[in-house]
Amino acid sequence: MQALISTPALKQSPKTIDFYEKAITDDETIVENYWQLGISYLLAGREDEAQAAWFTPLASATEDEIDILTANLIAVLEREASDRFETLELDQALLLRQHVWTLAPDRIENILNLIYLANRLGTLTEELLIEWQVYELIQTSTIENIDDILLERVVRSLITIKTELSLEIIRYCLSFRGSAGNSLITKLMGTLFQVFNQQGNSLFIMKLGEICNNLHPNVLTTIQILSYFYSGVGFYKEAIASAEQYCRLASGITERLFGSYQMQRTHFTAGNWSGAREVIDLHRQLLAEVIELPPQDVNPGQNQVLVVSSFFLPYIEDNPRINKSFQNQLAAIYQQNLQPLITTAPLDASSISKKVGCIRIGYIGSAFKEHSVGWLSRWLMHHRDRQSFQVFIYCLNSNKEDNFNHKWFRDKVDVTSYLDGSAQEIAAQIKFDEVDILIDLDSLTYDITCLVMAHKPAPIQVSWLGWDSAGIPAVDYFIADPYVLPDDAQDYYQEKIWKLPDTYLAIDGFEVGTPTLRRKDLNIPSDAIVYLSSQTGYKRHPDNIRCQMEIIKAVPNSYLLIKGKSDAETIQNFFGKLAGEVGISL
Repeated sequence: MQALISTPALKQSPKTIDFYEKAITDDETIVENYWQLGISYLLAGREDEAQAAWFTPLASATEDEIDILTANLIAVLEREASDRFETLELDQALLLRQHVWTLAPDRIENILNLIYLANRLGTLTEELLIEWQVYELIQTSTIENIDDILLERVVRSLITIKTELSLEIIRYCLSFRGSAGNSLITKLMGTLFQVFNQQGNSLFIMKLGEICNNLHPNVLTTIQILSYFYSGVGFYKEAIASAEQYCRLASGITERLFGSYQMQRTHFTAGNWSGAREVIDLHRQLLAEVIELPPQDVNPGQNQVLVVSSFFLPYIEDNPRINKSFQNQLAAIYQQNLQPLITTAPLDASSISKKVGCIRIGYIGSAFKEHSVGWLSRWLMHHRDRQSFQVFIYCLNSNKEDNFNHKWFRDKVDVTSYLDGSAQEIAAQIKFDEVDILIDLDSLTYDITCLVMAHKPAPIQVSWLGWDSAGIPAVDYFIADPYVLPDDAQDYYQEKIWKLPDTYLAIDGFEVGTPTLRRKDLNIPSDAIVYLSSQTGYKRHPDNIRCQMEIIKAVPNSYLLIKGKSDAETIQNFFGKLAGEVGISL
């Protein structure tokens, strides 16, 4: 048997093959030289010669020696694959691990690395999972000792497949870890939330959320995210049931407050106004209690609850003096709790050269896509003054392959960044770009944006267009006009109101696509007058619907179309009741 002497592997170069060929000529007994020569051949695209080099020591070995030599070869290939991974030579790492699989197809850790590498390279498919027999292998393997980081990478990779097979593999991976997998499940739920928002509502993601909830039950964060998934895919009864479960488990004041918020959200999304209004008195009481608490008594882990918890108040009652008072006080507590976490480390100047005499303006938001804020804001980008302003867009939670983004935003501004990291990382990027004025287009509709604004990454910060102002002290101005806010609005706004003289929003119009639904499909006469309501559930205040019904009653031969995600039966009953009150039928 040849000696198993370890020789240092050389970095691959045109001379590597010559080096190992000469080393073997000088001493044919050093097995590792055959392994390294084979690797050199393999990475040079000479696969047949690689296998011949590896087979040479095996050809003269006894049966017992073959097992030892094969294990040694596998160890060398895995070591090389790990080295290639560390230097980001992912295609070479994948190739090496594919040959490990050929030698030892039941080696589970290698299979998991193959899954991750294939996903990183964009080649992972269900067919590969079947070829590698991942599901069969994982049921007969021990994965307790698999590194948590690798297991998390694999689970995230399998999410991209979105098939029943990948779902079952993930289920088994998570269940096999037992209680030790709880931290992984917690991380995974955050990833699922991000993917759900980026790639659209998904039954696959919802099912994964259910798996996580079943394996790691009674965790408030998991229940809250699962309720969000249910609402997104139209499982409204399940969404409400999850919100109710959250409320039953909630104990601290901020947990109870968020539970109350969740109840409102799920009922509103389903179109159930009566259910949402049932909890509003309790919600106001909880808001008042939180405001009276000393800031240090508010759980930092629940701090984000404060800034979003009063979101629905303006939809339930048009009483801005009271509602904004709640919001401003909660936002102040929210920012005060954040202060110890906000980093102020100096950053290098931006690598993006400044235009001479230009002001750098950044727009941050999650709606640079086919969304009302996206449609309404794009004309500003299109007609902006390119001589006086250098414009940055920070797209949060967005798919960079979205054609809408490419056509209407990326090509209209100077710099577009797609960011899905932490608020600290996003704020650091904005500081790095040396933005002079940062304009928030989300407000309370996206909590990460609020968190970034609270970090104060720009010297001047402004809220515009998306919802109302959030009341965060770090935001300096709110852009409005004489029509959207009354003359005394400054009395109850924390931000300084910039009232533009004519309108805070100017648009050129919208493109009209090819109709996919026609009157005849709905049995509507061609000469009828058709009104459309495309509001979400929480914007369908009963008083507004009654006014709409009065219009329908007063206009002969008129129809009201209702568009928007909600529970069909609930909406039928809701609109039917209000229509009946004025004497019209659905």
